[in-house]
Amino acid sequence: MSYLVLARKFRPATFDEVIGQDHISQTLKNAIKEDKVAHAYLFSGPRGTGKTTMARIFAKALNCKNGPTPEPCCKCENCEEIAKNQSIDVMEIDAASNTGVDNIREIRENVKFGATSSKYKIYIIDEVHQLSTGAFNALLKTLEEPPEHVIFILATTEQHKVPITILSRCQKYRFRLLSTNEIALAIKNIARKDNFEIEDEALKIIINASGGSMRDALSLLDQAISATTGKITEEYIRNLIGLLPKEIISSTVDYIAKNDVDSIIKMCKRVYEDGYNVLQFAKDLRDYFRQLMIFSINPDVADVSTEDKKLFDRQKTLFPMSRYIRMGNLISKALEEMKWHDQPRILLELYLLKMAEPYYNVGELISKINEIAKKGVTVLPNNIQSEKVSVHPESVKEDSVSDDVIDEQQEEENVETMADAVGNDLMGLWTEIVAEFSKKHPMSAQSLKDAVVKEQNANTFQISAKSSMALNMIKTYQETIQKLMTRKSGREIKVVLKLDDIVEKGGIVKEDIRIENEQPVVKEEKFTVVEDLKETAATAIPSKIESIAKKFGGSAVRKERRVTQVVEDDLEE
Repeated sequence: MSYLVLARKFRPATFDEVIGQDHISQTLKNAIKEDKVAHAYLFSGPRGTGKTTMARIFAKALNCKNGPTPEPCCKCENCEEIAKNQSIDVMEIDAASNTGVDNIREIRENVKFGATSSKYKIYIIDEVHQLSTGAFNALLKTLEEPPEHVIFILATTEQHKVPITILSRCQKYRFRLLSTNEIALAIKNIARKDNFEIEDEALKIIINASGGSMRDALSLLDQAISATTGKITEEYIRNLIGLLPKEIISSTVDYIAKNDVDSIIKMCKRVYEDGYNVLQFAKDLRDYFRQLMIFSINPDVADVSTEDKKLFDRQKTLFPMSRYIRMGNLISKALEEMKWHDQPRILLELYLLKMAEPYYNVGELISKINEIAKKGVTVLPNNIQSEKVSVHPESVKEDSVSDDVIDEQQEEENVETMADAVGNDLMGLWTEIVAEFSKKHPMSAQSLKDAVVKEQNANTFQISAKSSMALNMIKTYQETIQKLMTRKSGREIKVVLKLDDIVEKGGIVKEDIRIENEQPVVKEEKFTVVEDLKETAATAIPSKIESIAKKFGGSAVRKERRVTQVVEDDLEE
């Protein structure tokens, strides 16, 4: 092959050339110096961070003609064969395609034989987490007690999928993602060696797209070099990766700040019609919000170019910190749902409109209410008629409370007016409750109509029953009445029941409000049965039954005793 990609062409050959994993390189070098090399190692970490590269360097250091040495020569036969993956003593096995028990049994048979031209026989098993359960079990004994000339190096991106029995038999090393400065320095060195130029903004885009993986960064860089013959520019990298122009993102942020929903919808339409990826639009918007938030906190920490600083200086005051957090949560949620939505454009439009809605921080509202309370402004309940309470605009100012003293007489009048409004409101509620009971429970409502009610205080309502029987009847609905009064008045009302002796004696209670009976009371007629008219009395129809019959537009006629009994039973029902 005439051309090698950058990831292979500039692959580290020694421990010192490995970028960003000094904590592992130094440990392995010390183990070789002090002759404390273990029989099994586990390298874990994200993709493209140097796990397989470190395993090959470790193998060269152990099998170098000058070794074991922490600094392999990379010139001897063993080092060159290991670098080209041609050594018969260093075997790289892909666990993704060799997952079965038979593959591990083959390894168990081969470990019995010594190395051919090297000191150690080394097995590098890549993506070891993809081995089957049976294969792991077959590897256990060999991994725990291999021959002295055998060393296992296991590599995986998902350590949590490796059984604990395997982990306990290995020395574990965790590889980390590379920082922005480490990747930038490495790419600049490669550019100098490979004779190509790249703009700083283009380099930042590649680094951000790589996500801390050196291999991903070199793959993007290799693609850019292959597609252009001149200098790698920011605009070219944006088009290559599919990023949207900054003008679209910054304008969208301005529209969200202004709650310009019409412009937001038009921008989404433009993105869609110009052929940009809607999901990428959401990602770019998320990253832009993050940079703007960090810039508003500390401009020195934010990774912003000199050209963008003027734009960020203007936009950093558009949103408070609480809104940055809210918008970040919304755009992240939109990205998560858009991956599985059949119409991601519609979903993004809905979330952008939600982000543009006016947002009020709860903490700020509470602080504002506390400030108003300190200034002496009283907030009245909704059930109090506001037109009866007079407010003087001169007494309330925007920044300070006036020092003028309110007239005591006016203050007393205001208090009395408020008390009257509360009292009238409770009596109105009582009338409504009695009316509701008259519709649903007409027989029981009579006791409520005959009762005398009064307000003991702002939260206590007394009902005085006419008789003990009426009192018991009202007690049945005491809890319901209390709930209705509380719900309708908007505050906790306690209903107290009492048997009013004064009312039974015909007295009048001052300040009590009595609801008169709306229906005339029918006086009960009494009949006296004369000895000579016993037969007539036996067949006579009581006037009560006749009055009931008249109410329904009919008349009562006594027939047989059995039939009369049936009629009386029906009337009672």
